[in-house]
Amino acid sequence: MEIKIFSPMDGEIKKIEECSDSMFAQKMMGDGFLIVPTSNELYSPFYKGNVAMIFDTKHAVFLESDNLKMLIHVGIDTVSLNGKPFKLNVEQNNKVDLNTKIMTIDFNQIAQKNLVTETPIVFEESNLSTFKIKKLNTGKVKKGDLVALIEYEIKKESQVKKEKIELIGFESKYLTSAKQFIKNVGGFSNFEEVYNCMTRLRFKIIDKEKVDVQKISNNELVKGTVWNGNELQVIIGGECYKVKDEISNIQAGVYDQETQETKIFIKPKFSKRFLAAITGIMTPQIPTLMAVALLAALQALLVSTNAIVDASQFENVADAGLFAATMYILSKIGFSLMGVLFCISTAKYFKGNIMMAALIGLTITSRMLFSGNIIPIEEAKFGNWTSSDLAGPGWLLFKIGSFPILVKGYEGSVLPFIAAAILMVYLDKWIKSWINPTVDIVFRPFMVYTIICVVTLFVFGPALGMVEFGLSQICILFEKIPLGLGVALFAMLWQIMVLTGVHVAVIMSIMIGTLFQNPVIPTSLDIATAIGSFGQVGAAIGLIVVTRNSQLKNYTIGCLTAGMLGISEPIIYGATLPKVRPFIGGCIGAGLGGLMLGLLNIKASIVSGLGVFSITAVTGFVNQLLFILCWLVAIGGGALFTILLYSEKWDEIKFSKKQFGKINSIISKILIANGLEQKEAKEKINLIEKQYIDELENSKLIFKNYYKYFILKTKYEAKLNLILAKEEKNKRILFAKAKKLLDNEKADQEKVNEAIIKSNDYNLSSQKAELNNKINEWNIENEKVIKEYDLTIAKLTQMYNDTLKELAKISNFENIMKFENNLYNGINSVKINFGVLDEKDFTFSKEDKKIVKELLTISN
Repeated sequence: MEIKIFSPMDGEIKKIEECSDSMFAQKMMGDGFLIVPTSNELYSPFYKGNVAMIFDTKHAVFLESDNLKMLIHVGIDTVSLNGKPFKLNVEQNNKVDLNTKIMTIDFNQIAQKNLVTETPIVFEESNLSTFKIKKLNTGKVKKGDLVALIEYEIKKESQVKKEKIELIGFESKYLTSAKQFIKNVGGFSNFEEVYNCMTRLRFKIIDKEKVDVQKISNNELVKGTVWNGNELQVIIGGECYKVKDEISNIQAGVYDQETQETKIFIKPKFSKRFLAAITGIMTPQIPTLMAVALLAALQALLVSTNAIVDASQFENVADAGLFAATMYILSKIGFSLMGVLFCISTAKYFKGNIMMAALIGLTITSRMLFSGNIIPIEEAKFGNWTSSDLAGPGWLLFKIGSFPILVKGYEGSVLPFIAAAILMVYLDKWIKSWINPTVDIVFRPFMVYTIICVVTLFVFGPALGMVEFGLSQICILFEKIPLGLGVALFAMLWQIMVLTGVHVAVIMSIMIGTLFQNPVIPTSLDIATAIGSFGQVGAAIGLIVVTRNSQLKNYTIGCLTAGMLGISEPIIYGATLPKVRPFIGGCIGAGLGGLMLGLLNIKASIVSGLGVFSITAVTGFVNQLLFILCWLVAIGGGALFTILLYSEKWDEIKFSKKQFGKINSIISKILIANGLEQKEAKEKINLIEKQYIDELENSKLIFKNYYKYFILKTKYEAKLNLILAKEEKNKRILFAKAKKLLDNEKADQEKVNEAIIKSNDYNLSSQKAELNNKINEWNIENEKVIKEYDLTIAKLTQMYNDTLKELAKISNFENIMKFENNLYNGINSVKINFGVLDEKDFTFSKEDKKIVKELLTISN
């Protein structure tokens, strides 16, 4: 398609590259040309068209003809004139032709402000598949002269045909991210295992030096990264399992990727391996724990409302009735046999025989170990079957005080199963290393099974039973800190544990010592974790209230649901922690909620779900209401302290002056030590810094205007990101439908083609173009603001460098130049706090302070 463009006024036509404004010259607003006007009336350059949009400041208009949009921008930086030199003769949506006068311009007013009158004319290309200025007549022209011939094609949807149409491939962001992560961690050869919990993708890394954490952090899905020994935790949020699945698919060869590489193992420290092992064993059990916890909660709720009878009160569970007995079995068996699952998980983690682990686990939790004629604990001797409230039933070995050491079944326990599985793996490997292959298949399993069961029942079981008892006593002592302060401290520190990645090991240790005991030992610490999450929910709400960053606000709103369900990592890593103060506010709110929890002595008596589902851990309607009150205190406290503590950005002037205060303290001491009077030293320093400080204070309005510009810019960009996410979601659905039909040999070809066309052609380009136009328009309106800001930053950067050099010269202390990063952060507050630039580290170290002391000592 071709269209002729005519001169809208008298003047001189030039190439767009000759424009004095770099935004237009670099074609950031689109390709086109410019006219230097010699007449003051602007007419339509289109033979026929319409007015698509008029800027509020009247300095620019969009015209449209045959789906080709043209921007006419009268003068450079004329947005600052607020429309005064421009008299419009048309309105939006008016039809125009070559004789339609668009506006009359008072170029004298523009000249009085020392602004350039050259007028760029550029074309919007987002809805075009091709665009080319076929011919451009530069030089002097009169109004109505032919100046350009444009060749372009509009993006069109394909037509449905009976012949086969190729389906264009679609790759989800999860597959793209999976490929990137594999590459950035050093390839398949640099990790032993990859798995996930609810919010984190976890790699067991071999050589940390090969991991590019920075590139991983730059991925759009990633909220943060944490090292736990040689385990790299990539915080993604609820979508992490999708990335893990894609990595598994790649490993399995689903996408024809090369998966086998030679691995080089570098052994980390024992302490790091231990913590990584605990997390690696326990994390896979979280979904199972959640399932049985919710079933237990449901059963308890039905019992408390008299919907069913309590089957545990019957000598024979079957006598409770079909439904009551079924609910009891579903809620009880999972916890009773939890140790078996941990035994299997441990064997899998250490790459042992999973089937043997299952057999050992079932043996040491067998119901056969729970029956016998009980001899009272006070009368029992070695080998007697007895029972106690502390240790449950079993054969007595000996007593430590009033605590009996028993040989018993370990139903509801955890640590003996983990120990049994670890010993099984290493014993199996050791026997395999020397046993004759001809008898291996018979005698190796026999020896492993027999030895492990006996050692667990008679050695590990009793010993680790004491450990579990010790853990329960520690929890009880922690909760006994008066006035609820122990629970408050735990709730306040919970999210810090989440940050370090030790939270799984900590909470499992607490549950092993309390809720997994038989009988159960009620604890406040288990549900204090929910209070910790609600504190961050409160901080997120406070952040939503005060922030003017639309992208941050939209992201944080999207995290609230996950936060209420107890998954706080998206809030922490994407919102509160990067801003620091909201995270602190959330921790304080959690501390307040934990304090109330401790004062009210509300305890969990069963394992429950996370977040709002933690309500099921508390028995009694009144206690549940009081527990909800603790939630509200945590949420309200987190929100309040975030609102009080948080500032969207630091004040450029105050921050910079604070840095100069630190600098002056160092330089003045050196100058005084070198013989200057205090007053003289202060005057000398102030004289050097005065020019910079004055320039900084004079730039206050420039910083303010740029901040206002950036707020609305991010608002438009946030809306654009939502549209992009919607486009990918719908594109994925359409692609899946088309692929399904394409793989069906019996499907009608016309229907297949129709589905393929929908998948290939689907986009939200019109919505994206509309927002891109708004962003471009806003950038155009703020050209002067942007230029002033950029020039000011460049000028101030040069000035603070010169100032620091002068201070270094008079003090003979070159290390003062390390404050350059601080001053950089000071003037770049807007871009740093909106995530455009990274905050630079403060590099003035303890060693530099020692040098200062040495200089002072030498001078004295």
